[in-house]
Order: sequence, then C-alpha cells, then structure tokens
Amino acid sequence: MLVRRMSLEELARVTGLPVPVLQYLTDLGYIHPFPQLPAAEFDELRRIRRLIDDLGVATDTVDLILHMRRRMLAMQREIARLRAELAYRRAFDGVTTWVDADWYE
Repeated sequence: MLVRRMSLEELARVTGLPVPVLQYLTDLGYIHPFPQLPAAEFDELRRIRRLIDDLGVATDTVDLILHMRRRMLAMQREIARLRAELAYRRAFDGVTTWVDADWYE
C-alpha cells in the first residue's frame, strides 16, 4: 500500500482548522500527520473543529477538554472490564458453592 505524506497545509484544507492550531495539536501529541493521518485522528480533528468553531472554545482549552475526554474513555473501559470480571466471578461462584456442597466425607 502506498502512503502519501500529508503536510499541515493539506491537513488544514481537509479539516478546515488553521495551520497554527494543527501545529499546536501536533506539538501536544494529539495528532501525527506524517506520513498519514489515521482515521481516528481525523475524528479527533472534527471534534476539535466543533469545539473551536461551534462552541467558541479557546485553542489552549481544547487540550484540557481532550485530556479529560481521554481519561473518561479510559475509565469507561476500566468499568466495562471490572463489570465483565464481576459477572465472570458471579457465574462461577454458584458453581463453586455447589461443588463444595457435594463433597462430604
């Protein structure tokens, strides 16, 4: 598969975000436009554009919002993992109790 390098200027045309904002986000590590921007990062740029254009959020505040969003998503994944572990333990708890009840000497 051929991969074409994308400059910040090209990325600005595609996303509608100004080059300085894209440079700021690149410096913070939110996007990596070289050699090719992954689809997930395009989604992130759409969110950023909505924050700036639609909600009037200042560029430096975007970093805080994105950081908190990532933390929230990580917590949601952890909650899902813990729920799955709890369900697994509950499923086997009844089996273990039943097996223990059958072992009489």
